[in-house]
Amino acid sequence: MDSAHDWLPETGLGPDPATVGEVLVIRPGGLAAVVHAVPALRHLRATYADARITVAADLPASELLDACPYVDRVIDLDRPSEAQLEGFDVAVSFAEPDDAAALRVDAVAARFRASWSVGGAVERGAIHPDWPPRLPEATRMLRLAWLLGGSEPDPSLGLWPRLADRNGAARLVETCTRPVAIVHVGALHADRRWPSDRWARVLELLEGDGVDPVLVGSASDVGASRAAIEAGSALPLDLTGQTSVGELVGLLERAVLFVGGDSGPAALAGTLGTRSVVIGPGSLLELVARPGRTDLVHAGPCAACGEMACQHPARPAQDVELEPALARVGLAAATALDRWRDARID
Repeated sequence: MDSAHDWLPETGLGPDPATVGEVLVIRPGGLAAVVHAVPALRHLRATYADARITVAADLPASELLDACPYVDRVIDLDRPSEAQLEGFDVAVSFAEPDDAAALRVDAVAARFRASWSVGGAVERGAIHPDWPPRLPEATRMLRLAWLLGGSEPDPSLGLWPRLADRNGAARLVETCTRPVAIVHVGALHADRRWPSDRWARVLELLEGDGVDPVLVGSASDVGASRAAIEAGSALPLDLTGQTSVGELVGLLERAVLFVGGDSGPAALAGTLGTRSVVIGPGSLLELVARPGRTDLVHAGPCAACGEMACQHPARPAQDVELEPALARVGLAAATALDRWRDARID
């Protein structure tokens, strides 16, 4: 984070924290969106230590937020009336300015509002700075939270697995006899979905390299996981649609490797520091913001401008070739197994 604050004239434009009792945060999106929001939520918790923080989020992300230590309450973004009927001291939206599906801060009763806008406006009582398209998502949200006030922000990510989730994860993979590699082949959007026959080759490679692949994902990913199994000869443990978010976090903690598309499980794995290979990122801009233990296999420079990191939509996952992906997965698996063996010896 730039300590000179040269990206805006001043910070701390929000109300006196002593006068804030209710805060609403609007965060549309899935698991990855919530994971990226962690630094901003932590900053808001530190800024308004005595306030009740409510997050309006999409249902798939609510389970993770329910256990978040920086959040007091979660409401379903698909049913915004609960937020619209209440009054808040501060309402913050992390949605893009043109996200028509998101609950807007001006539809909420609040004495202070903050959100991104096109054109930008920063003033006392209302913070609506210009949308910064070239910033990674986590940094973008943290900067908006920082405008409200608080000390130097902490950009680190983090999760909060519970003992019950860890125990549940252990039971789910108790039949595995070798180190576990978590694999997520599903994707909500078609442009992030790598072909099933290529995922089948990845599963075969992992089995041959001495790890037990374990497929994960939501109920909507069941078909993609089955297709990957049927397209090859590997026999992975298929837990798709069978885990809670907490158990997924527990599985990723136990795994020596994660392989998947740019999605919620990938964001969780990166946050936990699990050795990861992400195939076909959803945004080339995110290339510059990945954790050091994450390898990216993408389709190359942007087709529109030729840059590696830009604001244009990334090339689809289908453009990622098989052989470079297999080489990256094989190298990551070998490195992860070496670390696992060294840890057992120690």
